[in-house]
Amino acid sequence: MKNQRGAIKLITAIGIILIIVIILFGVVVFTKINSRNGEEDKQEGNMNTVTEDSTNIANTTNEIDTPTSQISGGTEEFSLKFLQMENNQKNMIYSPLSIKYGLSMLKEGAEGNTYNQINNVLGNTNLPTYRNIEKELSIANSVFIRNTYSQYVKQDFINTLTNKYNAEVKYDDFANATNVNNWIDNKTFGIIKNMVSDDLVQNPDTKMLLINALAIDMEWEEQFSADETRGETFTKEDGTEITATMMNQETSSDDVSYYIGDDVTALTMNLEDEDDIQLEFMAIMPNENLKQYVENLTTQNIDEITSKLTLASQERNGIKIKIPKFSFDYDLNFKEDLQQLGITDAFNPDNANFSKMANLDQTKGNLYVGEALHKADMDFTEEGVRAAAVTVFAMMEEAMIEPTQPKEVKFDKPFLFLIRDKNTKEIWFTGTVYEPNLWDNDKADYGR
Repeated sequence: MKNQRGAIKLITAIGIILIIVIILFGVVVFTKINSRNGEEDKQEGNMNTVTEDSTNIANTTNEIDTPTSQISGGTEEFSLKFLQMENNQKNMIYSPLSIKYGLSMLKEGAEGNTYNQINNVLGNTNLPTYRNIEKELSIANSVFIRNTYSQYVKQDFINTLTNKYNAEVKYDDFANATNVNNWIDNKTFGIIKNMVSDDLVQNPDTKMLLINALAIDMEWEEQFSADETRGETFTKEDGTEITATMMNQETSSDDVSYYIGDDVTALTMNLEDEDDIQLEFMAIMPNENLKQYVENLTTQNIDEITSKLTLASQERNGIKIKIPKFSFDYDLNFKEDLQQLGITDAFNPDNANFSKMANLDQTKGNLYVGEALHKADMDFTEEGVRAAAVTVFAMMEEAMIEPTQPKEVKFDKPFLFLIRDKNTKEIWFTGTVYEPNLWDNDKADYGR
């Protein structure tokens, strides 16, 4: 019995030991498996982290680019496009901001492919909001509508222009361009006059004018002294030298900054700060050919130069500025430029779709952009900058196609006739014609 009890105890002990070994083995295996899965999860997590970081980098890059251009997608350089398309080695000026306002209002009335083409060029533009400052800063929008067409214009379109763009709605008989030009003159401080011709307004096909006008008349924070302005040499693109009216200034101001590099010289000067609106003038002079530099210019180039600017106040002895005065105006080949950028349907009477502007099913024809105008003017002096720009889209209605051949009225059978007083209808003569003259008898009289 004693031996049996001993054997039972031994078997029990061995069983317990085996159970403990199995448990320990399971724990080790489970730990290894879990550890391996953890490593895989960690690696996968690292991969996900890299992907997310890459996405964030891409988004950050877009966020950096967007404020500069205000244009999304492939149209980052919209503000520079017209500079490059009309790079003809001539004085030129235009306002990207005015064009953006004009195109944005035009887009509000477009649908279908017309909308898509405008949107592809303009992108998701974030238009800034400015407060007008009397006699110093003005930005205004308007829509002039021919009185006889007003019944067809959709109220939703009018509401959008007034609420979103603070546009003034003007109803006019379009007898001439006086009212339109007076509005433009007023909104540009008298800088731009006679922008729109009488012929354009009087054209019966012209139904609406979408207009943006903006202007500034601001002084420098650091003004130039007219006593320091003198004639100095200025070398033109072709190498010839002229004597230009050169403004001169020595300054250590925080309102002036500069950059001199291997490729370009740059200068910025602040205009007066009004109601927290700070505008600055920036000049960039390439050391080599300006035409070629403009062809390759990007907003990134401008950002890079901006990042390298040094305040005049940071130079021990300040800086000495030499820059010529200039004054000129310029008219873009606006319609052709927009078509080259891809906005084509808007100008085609058959393809244009501005069904959000007017009830086209009630009108006589389709609405399209018959004319696009953009003009800018700038006066750069010792005191400051005086500049203005206007963008105009003339909405026209395609007239119904009339028969191209005259309607035939033919007398080839016997007929009656009468001769009477047109006013009293008193008949003086009457008769019938059964046998008119024969050609054989008359042709000799006609030399036939």
